[in-house]
Amino acid sequence: MVKRKIKEWLKRYLPAEIVGTVTAVAAASITHLFSSNLIVIAYAGSLGEAIGFYSTVFTQHIIGANKKNRAKEKVFSISDLTKITGNIVLEFGPAGLLDGLVLRPFFMYLFPGVLKNFTFGILVGKLVGDLTFYLLVILSYEIKKYKKNLPVNTNGTKDEA
Repeated sequence: MVKRKIKEWLKRYLPAEIVGTVTAVAAASITHLFSSNLIVIAYAGSLGEAIGFYSTVFTQHIIGANKKNRAKEKVFSISDLTKITGNIVLEFGPAGLLDGLVLRPFFMYLFPGVLKNFTFGILVGKLVGDLTFYLLVILSYEIKKYKKNLPVNTNGTKDEA
């Protein structure tokens, strides 16, 4: 069961994580060319991570919805877009805000100085930020999946366990 869950999470998050890592290090490095202020650099790296990560997540969801729609001979609609956006906000919203505004910038600020290596420190800070982020995101994802799979009562509401 644990192996299956890890495979599911990797399939779900790894592509976005790879893009987010590249954009985090790139944004921090480009900012470092223009500023030596580690706070500015850390926030730039965090913003770069968010742009790369969430654009990939959004693209993955759109591709998945298009595949489902094609199988049903439906056209992608504004309703699909609204549903995708809502699902992303539910899954990533709270963790993304805490991570993007506080935790990840803090770690990306801290580790370049601690490790005395800018690029490696940004990468380590980003990865430590990932650990805290994914604890919250995976919890949110699993709760959302659990609630979606609850049996429906005769009155149309979901049973709560």
